[in-house]
Amino acid sequence: MIAEDSKALSESKPKRFRLVVRSAEEAVRMIRDKLGDNARVVSVRQIGGEGLKRFISSPKLEVIAEVPQQTESLTQDNGEVMPSIESAGKTQGTQSPSRVSPDSTNSGESPTHKTAPTETQNEQVDALKILTKAGFDEALISQIKTWPEVGELSDLSLADVLRKVTLCLSDRFKTTPTTSLSSKVALLGSPGVGKTTMLCKLLAHEVFIKKKVPMVLKLENGVPNPDDSLRIFCEVIGVTLYRESNKIPPPSLDCPLFIDIPGISINNTAEWSSVKSSLKALDVNSRILVVNGAYDVAVLSKCIRIGSNLDATHLAITHFDELSNASKLWPLILDAGITPYCVSTGQNVTGDFSSNVLNQMIAKSFPENLYSQTFSSYQRG
Repeated sequence: MIAEDSKALSESKPKRFRLVVRSAEEAVRMIRDKLGDNARVVSVRQIGGEGLKRFISSPKLEVIAEVPQQTESLTQDNGEVMPSIESAGKTQGTQSPSRVSPDSTNSGESPTHKTAPTETQNEQVDALKILTKAGFDEALISQIKTWPEVGELSDLSLADVLRKVTLCLSDRFKTTPTTSLSSKVALLGSPGVGKTTMLCKLLAHEVFIKKKVPMVLKLENGVPNPDDSLRIFCEVIGVTLYRESNKIPPPSLDCPLFIDIPGISINNTAEWSSVKSSLKALDVNSRILVVNGAYDVAVLSKCIRIGSNLDATHLAITHFDELSNASKLWPLILDAGITPYCVSTGQNVTGDFSSNVLNQMIAKSFPENLYSQTFSSYQRG
């Protein structure tokens, strides 16, 4: 919903609107489609949830936009400003539409959050070089140039390049598989990727958000797999942990079984083959490959290949907060052929966890100051 600022001082001053959206891509679409070509962004800042929502929801962007008073795109026949307009779009992986509420700032005051200055509207910049200097993956830029839907980028302004690249990445992401989890879910990964922490976050999500009653099987598969920390966490949230598969009651979608497998070196092909046989014997169809997003691309690529050999169905990315730029992950996500399931940050089981991988990737791929430049200069000629 888009609502006008009720504190506008006079009809001669611009009307100000506050948009709370899930991604920069969504903000650009809404400004263009709902506020019109004359809208101007005056500030952008990232906001997050509180309490339990903080580790299961994505951060959002608060955008303050101004529309000149004489603009008629938001007026009714009687000339009065419409009180609200419903957002037509939703971001993938979310459950509710974007919220846009009245701006609490006064139209006559300077905005609290100022955006960085940008090039003039007619000035052309080498946007691709700016992206490279900002940390955007060069291999991905080379790949993007070959996409037919992108077209020519060299003569576009930074704002136009950001919008086009964002939309193209979003469209390509939406073509990745979207497989749902079954009643039996195994977590796969090498030592140190944060697999147990990821499992704890998934269990908390199942218990507190989905209101389900999950179970856990600690599978050793010939490799020591201690359960001290996981056992304590399961006791706290009321989840039963098993160490013998023949004692587990039949799982269901309301009572799913999560299988924790010991971390195995990516070079130990014999152990991975044994894991695959064990999962087949247990009739486990959903297999989440857990990777550390901070790892080198070559290591991540090898992990993806191992996951493919083990028939992994979903991808979970940990240590997302350690990345200064996540653009190196795009080729892996787009080409892996498995469902991007979630990203997480931090070692704490109550840290951030989000199933909105697209929004997280967009936010982490482009430096916030570049998007601030894009928004603050958003003015159609």
